[in-house]
Amino acid sequence: MSGRYRQHDLAPGWPLLCHWDYVQGTQATPALVLPDACVDLLWDGRVLSIAGPDTRAQYARLAPRSRLQGLRFAPAVATCWLDMPLHVLADQRVALHDLGIPRLARLADRMADQGDGAMAWLAQQVLSEATRGSDAMVQVHARLSAARPPSITHLAADLGLTERTLLRQCDDAFGYGPKRLARILRLQRFLDLQRVHASLLDAALDAGYYDAAQLAGDTRRLTGLTPTALVAQVAA
Repeated sequence: MSGRYRQHDLAPGWPLLCHWDYVQGTQATPALVLPDACVDLLWDGRVLSIAGPDTRAQYARLAPRSRLQGLRFAPAVATCWLDMPLHVLADQRVALHDLGIPRLARLADRMADQGDGAMAWLAQQVLSEATRGSDAMVQVHARLSAARPPSITHLAADLGLTERTLLRQCDDAFGYGPKRLARILRLQRFLDLQRVHASLLDAALDAGYYDAAQLAGDTRRLTGLTPTALVAQVAA
């Protein structure tokens, strides 16, 4: 039996997008985790960790019937809350204790004392400390999330930045540069749209891909799967 995932979205404009709960099924089947330009705090009942930004798909391996809970940061917020650039956490899952930041170590120590209310308590701690990400990076995320996003050259010019500065600031705020961010957000648009389109090609074109070949290339680079196999795994 596969795992059960539940998500509760939080109010727009908060430093947190949602909290979620995943309970592994009776089999230790790896769970596909897709890159989504997000950063999550993870709590397994013992260790509080940070899931850094993924540059490509990963598989989470959990023990049968184990439970994992998470809080997902809004775009560009995590780097401010952690007070560190996200590129150093790319593709990593790191215990907060191992970051060497006393404030975060103390937070991790207090989690075990909160019992069943641990995630609600953690959310309040984050909300009391976190601020919005930089206006420029919030705008980058919003503009690259659009159905017809601007080119990186035009985006940098609109923000009054050089492309090199845009790359550096994106590395800090998202864990990778604007081109990879755009590809990840486009793949997420495709996965949302394939639910309402009659064909994968129609969904791809609506998401901003030029053709099926571009979709296949992005899907292979970001997930290692074909579009058909990816959609089947997401639907499972």
